[in-house]
Amino acid sequence: MPAGTLTTLVELDAKLAECAAAQHVSDDALREVFTRFQMELPRPAEPDPFSPRYRDEIMELYRRIAGRPYSVRNEIMPLDVERSVRCPFPFSSQSAKTAGLFTMGLGFLLHSIDRPAGARILEFGPGWGNSTIALALLGYDVTAVEIGPDFCELLRRRAEQAGVALTVVNDDFLWAETVTEPFDAVVFFECFHHCSDHRRLLAALDRAVAPGGRIYFAAEPIVANWPMPWGLRGDGESLWAIRSGGWMELGFSEDYFREALRRAGWSVRRHAIPEIGWAAVWEAQRSAECDGADAPPPAGPPAATEMPERQADPEAERLRHELAAVYSSTSWRVTGPLRGLKRLFRR
Repeated sequence: MPAGTLTTLVELDAKLAECAAAQHVSDDALREVFTRFQMELPRPAEPDPFSPRYRDEIMELYRRIAGRPYSVRNEIMPLDVERSVRCPFPFSSQSAKTAGLFTMGLGFLLHSIDRPAGARILEFGPGWGNSTIALALLGYDVTAVEIGPDFCELLRRRAEQAGVALTVVNDDFLWAETVTEPFDAVVFFECFHHCSDHRRLLAALDRAVAPGGRIYFAAEPIVANWPMPWGLRGDGESLWAIRSGGWMELGFSEDYFREALRRAGWSVRRHAIPEIGWAAVWEAQRSAECDGADAPPPAGPPAATEMPERQADPEAERLRHELAAVYSSTSWRVTGPLRGLKRLFRR
């Protein structure tokens, strides 16, 4: 068993106490503690990842770790809106490394979106609104669906500050089932893994996406060597987010993710740059619209699509491992709101 692997919730709570202390030091100190522990979470006994029983086992495991049943209300976090308007995450972290990593992920998402200015884009779970405001500044007609009321207010205030129009909807992922005017693209930036019923969401996207439209899943924990088709992630940051904040923190194997999209009627292509594979963008389009083949690559330089690994470079390898450790954990917006909470960790 690897060093730092925990086996009980008592051990986990002790580590979360270390996280609480590190929060008062810096964002970098907190993230360093995350790297010191993990749990090898059990794989569901049910072999079929598309079955209700498999999902039930995942939700029961969540209940044990979080100390409460899952509800989408668990995803709502308090936020100092005034302070966040002045200095939103990632800059509020006061960490150049954190801000740099986040900006690389956002930049690759923007590079991968192959939609003309003026296109209607629906973004789910925008959080701080960095991607949302960037899309609006690029001339897209953006609708943002965000479950947190404070984050909705932040989005409105930042849009006003930037001088862009933005439609903000205070709701959860399944708002997709109510769409009456489909969008040219749907964007998930570091948030799809928070959806507890992701297959229902994928089915609903058929209603939300216009003919010829695209879905972009960016910087999501979709991993080739994931130990199960899909389930809770057992790294330090994900455990912290689940137990102290109640967030859903899922991970997916690449094979499962492709098959789940296929069953929902979508074909998918993965775009990535080798050194920052964690920031991969998965672009989906309806299978019927591409004759069952992978979606064509977007226009642009070769770096925009998946390429063979280059000859190993020590510095590139060091950065690759560091980035992989950070982005295999959880979404960036979790640390800001939770840093302000003074709650006891549950047992």
